[in-house]
Amino acid sequence: MFRNMHYGLLIVGALVAGVLAYLFWQQQAEPKQALVYPQARNLVEFTLTDQHGNTIGRENLYQQWTLAFVGYTYCPDICPLTLAKLAGAQPELAAMVQEPLKIWFISVDPQRDTPAQINDYVNYFQQPALLGVTAGHDQLFPFVRQLGLMYAMSSNAEGNYLVDHSASVVLINPQGQLVAMFKPEMIVGQPPVIDTEQLLADFPRVLARLR
Repeated sequence: MFRNMHYGLLIVGALVAGVLAYLFWQQQAEPKQALVYPQARNLVEFTLTDQHGNTIGRENLYQQWTLAFVGYTYCPDICPLTLAKLAGAQPELAAMVQEPLKIWFISVDPQRDTPAQINDYVNYFQQPALLGVTAGHDQLFPFVRQLGLMYAMSSNAEGNYLVDHSASVVLINPQGQLVAMFKPEMIVGQPPVIDTEQLLADFPRVLARLR
C-alpha cells in the first residue's frame, strides 16, 4: 500500500514538475515588449511618396519584412533615437528571416518634410535598408491609423512646431499584413524609445508565434 502511494506521489510530482517546466518555457517564449496580433491584419491600399520621389503602395511591402515607425525629421528625441536603434539592429534582425528586412520611416509632417529633406535625414543613419516615406494627410492619416499608430498636429502649426506621435514600431509580414507591434521602453524622465536588446530578444519570439 505504502509502495503504491509512493509511486503515486512520484507520478504526481513528475506531472507537477512537467506543468511547471511548460509554464516556465511559455513565459520565457513570450515576447516581453511586443504585441502579436491573433490574426494578421490586411492593409488597405495606400499611396505614399518615398525619399527619392517614387510612388509607394501596398505592393512595395510584399516579399519583405518591414519595421515601420512614424515621426518627423524635426523631432528632437524619439525619432533620431529610435531610427538609430533600428538601423543598428537591422543586420541582426535580418539574419533571423529569409526575406529582406526593411525599415520604413513614415514622416507625418509633410509640410516641412519634403522628399529631399527626408532623404538627407535618412541618409544620416547610413542604413541602406531604411526608407523614408510621406504623403498628404489625406493618405497619411488612414494609413497610420490602420497600422495601429497615431499622430496629432496643431491646427495652426507654423514654424518650429512639435508633432505628437506614437513611439511604437510595427511589423509587417511579406504578405503586406500587420502582424505585431514592438512597444517602447517607458522610463520616467526619458523619451519613450524601444530597447535594442529587448527588440533583439523579442523578435525571434514574435516570429515563433507567427509560424
